[in-house]
Amino acid sequence: MSAISSNIVFLVDVSGSMNNANKLPLLKNAMELLVDNLDEKDRVSIVTYASGTNVVIEGVPGSEHRTIMRAFNGLKAGGGTNGEGGIQLAYKIAEENFIDGGNNRVILATDGDFNIGCSDENSLRDLISEKKDSKVFLSVFGFGMGNYSDTTMETLADSGNGNYAYI
Repeated sequence: MSAISSNIVFLVDVSGSMNNANKLPLLKNAMELLVDNLDEKDRVSIVTYASGTNVVIEGVPGSEHRTIMRAFNGLKAGGGTNGEGGIQLAYKIAEENFIDGGNNRVILATDGDFNIGCSDENSLRDLISEKKDSKVFLSVFGFGMGNYSDTTMETLADSGNGNYAYI
């Protein structure tokens, strides 16, 4: 029996608040462990958000470890936090790279600070609840300390039929 292929879109908060050692740099280190376990059947995309949104890589085979890690290591923090825009773009990319019968997932890595676009927890929850009908699910990894919004991140993961962890 073979492993299920994954279509993973990493949605990475690269706003100014992620510029601490226990946030974006910690995320980059953690990704090395995960990326080493991907293979050619998996697809990886990276979407970032700060004051705007950006597709860093899209649909790269999981076996291209160097390409994926180069993309992660090139991320820099700065700017505002357009979480809603990032969520919309990440789901669009996930749906475009959908793997039938696979694990189709957006993985949000953030400190939970949303201050551009829709930042209302109820509106974000509703948006993510609608998106799970596409069979793309959301998992949330929280990073850092201070302005971290634990309840918001857990609510988003629950709404997206995913899981939540604080790192």
